[in-house]
Amino acid sequence: MDRSKITLIRPLIYTPEKDIRRFIRKNNLEVMKKVCPMDGTSKREDMKNLIINLTKDIPMVRANLFGAIQRNIWGRSFNP
Repeated sequence: MDRSKITLIRPLIYTPEKDIRRFIRKNNLEVMKKVCPMDGTSKREDMKNLIINLTKDIPMVRANLFGAIQRNIWGRSFNP
């Protein structure tokens, strides 16, 4: 994301969206409006919905995905 000057905070991958929303409400934080023209129609949104649907049949799917990320198929170690 270098060209857009956006800083990504990767550790938040481990934080459920509902916890982030709760934190925002509890701390009365202002959230910026979404300005991305792809918001809601991106592959990211498709994957989010896929994981939600997979979780219905495979309750451990999130843990399995996080385990795969931590094992990293390219041989590099990742420790959050």
